Amino acid sequence: MTRRLRLAIAEQSYGPVIAAITELLDAGKKDGSIRPDADPGDFLQLTGALWRAAAGPEDRAPHMLALILDGLRTHR
Repeated sequence: MTRRLRLAIAEQSYGPVIAAITELLDAGKKDGSIRPDADPGDFLQLTGALWRAAAGPEDRAPHMLALILDGLRTHR
């Protein structure tokens, strides 16, 4: 797949993905479980690193995801 094609696919999918993340975060903000300053773009960038985390005995993805999700929570 060429770089141009990858960029075109990314551009086409970015809006719907951000819209879905926004909907999820907004629901959590409304019920008080997600901190009010949680940003969909930040969430997408942070979770984007998970697919690059090495799988295997030293798989860091579950720990990284736990940190991301903990950071989204409202700490009362």
